[in-house]
Amino acid sequence: MNRDFWYDVLRRGAILGLVMALSFIFERYLLAFSQMALLKASAIYCIEWIIACGVFIWLLVRFARRRANASDPKQGFPYSLALSYILLVSMLAGVLVGVADTIFISTMGYEGYISGLVTRIEQLKEMYISMGIPTSEMKMFDDYASQLRFVEQPSMWLNVVSKLQSYMVFGGLPGFIIAGVVSRSPRFEEPQNNQ
Repeated sequence: MNRDFWYDVLRRGAILGLVMALSFIFERYLLAFSQMALLKASAIYCIEWIIACGVFIWLLVRFARRRANASDPKQGFPYSLALSYILLVSMLAGVLVGVADTIFISTMGYEGYISGLVTRIEQLKEMYISMGIPTSEMKMFDDYASQLRFVEQPSMWLNVVSKLQSYMVFGGLPGFIIAGVVSRSPRFEEPQNNQ
């Protein structure tokens, strides 16, 4: 692995990280800070999450294919290198998402974030009660809401490590297939016979 490989990992990881950070911040805002109705917010969240997953995988395929095409044909782009590339790009994206998430929550206010989540839990509880589910069945919502009120904001380090691990897994699962698709065997030029 040469300097060009690492430069490509950093550049592509930064692009992927920026896209995923914007997606993650939008999701956080939608669930905790927006005044949108619960069902509408949930529908938008689900649609956005599916689109974000598709974009994530599409970008991984595109970046890995470009890296494979840029590799020296004599060396090829073996499966192990392709998988390493995908994991490294995914991990860097996770680091950037962790940093962006911490900055966003700190800027908006952690208490406001927790308050927004508790409000969403109460809305969900009310929705279930209106559907005829007994109030006694809703104890888990009350317990979860009370636990959330006592959770301290995780440090940036913990948030970054958590997102790094998540994105490594999230990139690794499709990465096994993507690496198989984009990997290339070394090509050796056959000597020409001069007669």
